[in-house]
Amino acid sequence: MHQDMTDLFGGAPTIKALSVWEPWASLIAAGVKRHETRHWETTYRGPIAIQAARTLDLAGAPDQLCQDVLGPLWPKERPRGRVVAVAYLSDCIPTDRVLQELTAADREAGNYAAGRFAWRLDDIRPLTEPIPLTGRQGLFNWEQPQDLRERLEAPRDHHRACTKVGWA
Repeated sequence: MHQDMTDLFGGAPTIKALSVWEPWASLIAAGVKRHETRHWETTYRGPIAIQAARTLDLAGAPDQLCQDVLGPLWPKERPRGRVVAVAYLSDCIPTDRVLQELTAADREAGNYAAGRFAWRLDDIRPLTEPIPLTGRQGLFNWEQPQDLRERLEAPRDHHRACTKVGWA
């Protein structure tokens, strides 16, 4: 766990949050999507809440990966409008510099076109029960609940999660 993740529980009452369309947010929470790709760069590094936006992207969703990871209830039972995980945003890298280290799941679950940025997420910790939150554009502040620590599951190991579903 990154040192700054401990501050999540005893330091500032707010942390940064990012709205991510479904199924991408659930794939992050499951530990198989380690990079969130964006057309814009950020200098922020630290704890970040992953909010599953209300938008469900069925047209762009990698259907087989979603079925393998999210199960037979895909796409019906998706947590939308809720924080589904907390992670540590450790880097923001031009996509052309990250291609060699990607797993099959990461490749399938991201847009790595030229000119985009891969936001590297470490210490991904899903919530035992998603927390309602209205999303916003860009990074925004989220006032974390006092019991957030008790709501977090163990961190997801990216390679283990991908191997488990056959997407290493």
